[in-house]
Amino acid sequence: APLAVARNPVTTLTLFTAVPFLLAGILFNPAVALIAGLFSGLGQALGQTHALFDLFHMAFAAWLAAAWMQQRFTGRLYAWLRQPILSGALATSLVALLIGLATFVDIDAAAGNLAALDLALSTANSNFWPLLIEGAFGGGLAMLVLMGLPQLRQTPQLVPPPEKRSLRRYLLTTFIRFATLLTVLLVTVVFNLSINVSTRLVVNQMRHDANTVSADIPRFQADLQNLLLQYADDDTLLNGDVASSQRSLRQMYRTTPLYRRILLVDANEQIRAYYPDDTADVALTELEQAAIASTLASSAPEMAPAQAQNDEHVLSFVVPVLDAQGQPAAVLVGRIPELSLDSLIVGLQGTVGQGSGYIVDENGRIIAHPNPDWLLGYWRSPLPAAPLGSSAATAGVSYQGRRGDTNARELVYYVSGETHPWTVVLTVPYEVVLNLALSIGGPLVLVLIAVMGLFYVNLAVVGRDITQPLQQLVSASQTIAAGGSYDFDRETAVSRDDEVGQLSQAFAQMQRSLRSRLDELSLLLSVSTDVTASIDITQGMPTILRGALRGTGASGARAIVFNPSGGMPLTFGEGPAADAMRVLDRAIATRLRDVAEIMPATSNQIRAELGLPADVDPPVPALIAIALRSNGRFQGVLWLGFRQPHRTSSAERNLLFTMSSQASILVENARLFATADGGWRRLAAVLASTTDPVIVTDQTKRVLLVNRAMERIFRLSASSVIGRQVVDVIQVEPLAHALTHDEDSVRTQEFAHDDRIYYTNVAPILSNDGQALGRVAVLHDITHYKEIDALKSDFVSTVSHDLRSPLTFMRGYATMLQMTGEMDEKQQFYIQKILSGIDQMAQLVDDLLDLGRIEAGVELQFAEIPVQPLLTDIAEQYWQHTHLSGIKLRVDVPADLPSIYGDETLIRQAITNYIGNGIKYAPNSGTMTLRAEKLNGEVVISVHDNGPGIPQEVQMRLFEKFYRAKQRGTEKIKGSGLGLAIVKSIADRHNGRVWCHSTPGKGSTFYLSVPAAQANHHPVK
Repeated sequence: APLAVARNPVTTLTLFTAVPFLLAGILFNPAVALIAGLFSGLGQALGQTHALFDLFHMAFAAWLAAAWMQQRFTGRLYAWLRQPILSGALATSLVALLIGLATFVDIDAAAGNLAALDLALSTANSNFWPLLIEGAFGGGLAMLVLMGLPQLRQTPQLVPPPEKRSLRRYLLTTFIRFATLLTVLLVTVVFNLSINVSTRLVVNQMRHDANTVSADIPRFQADLQNLLLQYADDDTLLNGDVASSQRSLRQMYRTTPLYRRILLVDANEQIRAYYPDDTADVALTELEQAAIASTLASSAPEMAPAQAQNDEHVLSFVVPVLDAQGQPAAVLVGRIPELSLDSLIVGLQGTVGQGSGYIVDENGRIIAHPNPDWLLGYWRSPLPAAPLGSSAATAGVSYQGRRGDTNARELVYYVSGETHPWTVVLTVPYEVVLNLALSIGGPLVLVLIAVMGLFYVNLAVVGRDITQPLQQLVSASQTIAAGGSYDFDRETAVSRDDEVGQLSQAFAQMQRSLRSRLDELSLLLSVSTDVTASIDITQGMPTILRGALRGTGASGARAIVFNPSGGMPLTFGEGPAADAMRVLDRAIATRLRDVAEIMPATSNQIRAELGLPADVDPPVPALIAIALRSNGRFQGVLWLGFRQPHRTSSAERNLLFTMSSQASILVENARLFATADGGWRRLAAVLASTTDPVIVTDQTKRVLLVNRAMERIFRLSASSVIGRQVVDVIQVEPLAHALTHDEDSVRTQEFAHDDRIYYTNVAPILSNDGQALGRVAVLHDITHYKEIDALKSDFVSTVSHDLRSPLTFMRGYATMLQMTGEMDEKQQFYIQKILSGIDQMAQLVDDLLDLGRIEAGVELQFAEIPVQPLLTDIAEQYWQHTHLSGIKLRVDVPADLPSIYGDETLIRQAITNYIGNGIKYAPNSGTMTLRAEKLNGEVVISVHDNGPGIPQEVQMRLFEKFYRAKQRGTEKIKGSGLGLAIVKSIADRHNGRVWCHSTPGKGSTFYLSVPAAQANHHPVK
């Protein structure tokens, strides 16, 4: 049956089928995705398609999509394949091929291969777009999930794809991809063109055959009617004698076999006679009765449409039998046998080999068909018709339909007669078109595949010819990189003139150049090793000259350098011609004071360059000489002579310049060593002659040097202590602490050792870039000064007590002078001067007494003192004084600062002495900062001002009694010189320290360090 009754291939669209296995492929691996695909296929098979193979189809798509999304190859194509929307769409669309293959395998065995192929292709084509939409929709949903939850997918570590690891493989893979795409496109185009051509050829043949049969139908009908009309004039048919009528019908039947049965029917539509009379049960059909009535009414022949009667197919022609008046008195009915119509459709059978045709009457019933089972079946043309190559000049219509029994495609052509009511229908299986298309396009496809195969083989050979030399070059480079040797001339043997051959030759030349450079580097390394092994110039210079001879092939090498120890220059020579070349030493050295190098290649050039007379023959015909310089200082010359005229190459020149640099370094090192050795010897003599102990340490706090005084006083041996840690050598804790700690507060120390008192000042040793190289400490014996200071303190204390009463009397009587009577202005001025002097003397006496009381530890009251309230209270107390002096007092104390343990009155006095000192010496200096911080178990209180600063040379004496620094601008400032001495005494009574840090022009900072309060702390009293 045609398309009107055939069933199309089943296609279903399920949008969410691909979502589960795509998400599984993203989150897990292809194996998990395959299992998810099996379940997706199972659900689709059970709920929709009922096809068992759908399980495996979806599993394949899931595994393929997951493999594409999980691959870690670089490149734009692989990056696209990692996107779920693309991998999902491609993987599911490939399922259409599997469905087509399953259709081909599952088709009825009665169908031919081409018919099976046609059904498989049409089925795959009908499923392609739904599957593509399913994969794209599922991939789009998966991408939306990843956009919302990007942490679900980890960023892979990308690696190059396999084809990118080999040039030959890359060429072949690229060609295979291109050839596959080109082959598919060309095969598709050729196949479609062949199908179109074949379809036109088949349709044209069908049109010809169907139109031929349609044109024969009127003649066939006319022949049948004319036969009946000839016998309708027989008078015996109307004489009323049945026997004679029967004879006439028998004669008519025997004359022509075109009718299966002939009947004589009267005007009452009653059968009067019929032949053959082999049966008594002969009756008219309804359609025959209608045709008879029409003929009797119009006297025109009629054709009764086909109708079934008693398992017979009845198609009749009716002609009138006229009486003497020309009126129809009866009719002749001729029933046509099937064989008579088969003669019409013989020309329709076997059209283009497999065609089949039949005839349909005006009621749509098949009246002629090669298969009797189809007779009187109904046929209707499809609406609307889909013409295939029909011509407007013909009334026929062609279209593509499907067989009802196999669902295979077929071409159908039908034409309705213009002069008759019948329709001729012709069908041809579509496999005929396919067979014809294959016969047309098959050879082209085979030729294309053969050409592609030959081109692939040729490309493989060409790729091998290209990559094999490149692989040899890669192997050579790997061998060279590993330190091996590779003979290009023997092992590569690339005899070609293209780019590969040029690359091989360039690589070989590069290897030879590299070998030469390695030889030079090996030579330079050997020379450098020998030179650095000794600082003695007499050992290093011959090594350099021998290396120069070996690297250039010269016959002699000489060097003239200044003597690092003074005296005459040193000369060195190596090679057989070295002694003969001696005569040019002075001339070459003189010339190279002005230029960096000379390279005369002939004897004439040597004479011209050195200014030699024309009759003097140089000992060598060619030479090269290079000046030795270091930091712009001329140190000598290095020169080589050759036996033959010689032009120096750039490689030789570079080598000799490197050698000359080695020689310059050797000479400079020798000079520096001689200078350093002399300085060291002078330093050793100075340190040995000084009576003060001196110790020097390095940056690792190890002893580097001690002088004899240090050895004697501390009972050390220089040979046993040098290189040891300071803390292991020095047992005096203050000195060891000063040499091993970085705080500024510990750089000056006073300590007692063997009944002597020493004062030390530790200074850092800095390099040119400010890096600390070590420390040096010089110890001064101040025992005598301490004894004098004690005597002075006793004397001052005694005098101070004795001065208090006279000063009181003097102030009382000076005050009473104003009561004796009227005094003039001058007398009052003198009295004020006397009182001012008495007040200064009283203040001095009070300071001395306070200092004595502090040193004696009399009336000291120790308690825990919070630092922040103390400094805040002092700042408030001195706010007005500082404000009047143009100073802003600021307190900076951290909240977690621990308390201190001591006499609050003395601590307050020490801090106020610092503040008063700053007010006197740094007025109008901006901000003065009271700061406290914890450092190494101590609370360090500091007072910082922005005054003029204190020179470094007087800072170490600031805390001595009665010492006042003499600076410009401080001459008129009054003071006793005891304020800072009192601070020092207060610090000593609290086991603390005092020090000062000041830079001229940048202000001063005075420090008071007191141990932090502890539960078991008991200060010295």
